Amino acid sequence: MFHQLRSIARSSAAAPPPDEVEALLDLVFEWFRARFSPERAAPASGVFHYEIDTPLGVRHRYVAVAQGTCATSATLDHAPDATIGVALPDLVALAVGELKGTDAFVSGRLKISGDAFFAMNWIEWFGARSGRPPGSGTASDSEQGEFPCA
Repeated sequence: MFHQLRSIARSSAAAPPPDEVEALLDLVFEWFRARFSPERAAPASGVFHYEIDTPLGVRHRYVAVAQGTCATSATLDHAPDATIGVALPDLVALAVGELKGTDAFVSGRLKISGDAFFAMNWIEWFGARSGRPPGSGTASDSEQGEFPCA
């Protein structure tokens, strides 16, 4: 999964064709679930809302963290703690470490609204500091329930 996303991130700064957008979003958020570090997240809780600019318009994804678990969804029934706005190519680059969140934020390629301090937990819980090495999560790993994020 990591290698597939990294290849996409390196192939072009252009967004994918419209018919591939939803599948790419699913892959990115599956990767985030595989990267989740429950040890670092517990006992915190909250919801990250991603507003992703795509060729199909803005798409929404939510990542809810509670009691050392996480869940992803395209819908949510209550307000998120932090909203992160980003273009799809930048989201893919962030997911695989080709773009750093701080660089994206400073350059205006990533926008945060809501609780910015909560949003900064992302790197600890899902990113490079999550304790899971790149390439450790695969589709088959997450399907077999090795990762606590559902």
